[in-house]
Order: sequence, then structure tokens, then C-alpha cells
Amino acid sequence: MVLAILAHTPVWVFLLFGVLLILGWMQSRDRKVSYVRAFILPCMMIIFSIYGVASAFGMSLGIVAWSVGMMVMMALGIRIRAFYNVVFMAEYNAFAIKGSWLWLTLMMVIFWLKFAVGVALARELAIVTEPWFILSVSLCFGLLSGIFLVRMVILWKIKSLHVKTI
Repeated sequence: MVLAILAHTPVWVFLLFGVLLILGWMQSRDRKVSYVRAFILPCMMIIFSIYGVASAFGMSLGIVAWSVGMMVMMALGIRIRAFYNVVFMAEYNAFAIKGSWLWLTLMMVIFWLKFAVGVALARELAIVTEPWFILSVSLCFGLLSGIFLVRMVILWKIKSLHVKTI
């Protein structure tokens, strides 16, 4: 069954998986990232997540659960000190970001959750129409994306502390 699923998986899915692996590996290294570039990956992952909900369940109950997950993670994540392992370097308009495997893990969880839901939809499993399934999957997507939103807010907050006013 696994081989049949993989055989019917579009090529772009494998390419996306490879790109996410590379991006996640890059996140595991200490690096200097320009201000604009620091926001690209979190934005992409949030868009990928909301797309996962909207394409699977439509613009209904799933979007509400996704939004709740985002808000919950925002409330919790902003308090996690590990997300603040960033220094803004005003002279380069860039961040010095400490590497972490967390980002690869999150990207893979979002990818595999989206893949599993896609397989369930393609096989027309009855579970995908159950409200509890829609709510739980959408909430998971929201919680996972919320971590990326927290990262963006913290980066913005760290930079704004360095802005000098006259």
C-alpha cells in the first residue's frame, strides 16, 4: 500500500519535501540573515499551513480551528525564552540567529500532516468528513504555524528595540 501511495504521489511533492529538508537543515546552523530574508520562511510555512486546511476542508470550520490554534500558540510561544536566541545587528540590518533543529522538525510535521490528509482525501476515507477530524487536524496546523508566527513577531520585536528615535 505504501508503494502504491508513493507511486501515485505527484513529482512536485517530492521536490517540495527536498526543498523543506534543505531549508530545515539550513535553519540548524548559526547564521546571519538579512531582515527581509528572516521573514520569508515563516511566511511560507504559514501560507503552506493555511493552504493545507483550505484545500482539504474548504473555508469553513477548519479555518476557525486553524485560527484558534494560531492564537493559542501566539499566547504561549511569546513567553518561550528559547525563541529569543537572536541578536539584531543594526550595522548590517540583519539578525544573528542561533541554529536549531526545531524548525526542520516543524516543517516536517506540517509536511507529513498535509501529506497524510492528502492521502486520506485521495482514498476518499470517510474520516475526512468527520467534524472532530477537521477540527483536530486544523487545530494542529494552526498550532504548528503559530510557532512560525511567534518567530516573526519576536524578530520584529527584537529589531524594533534597536530602532533609534530622534
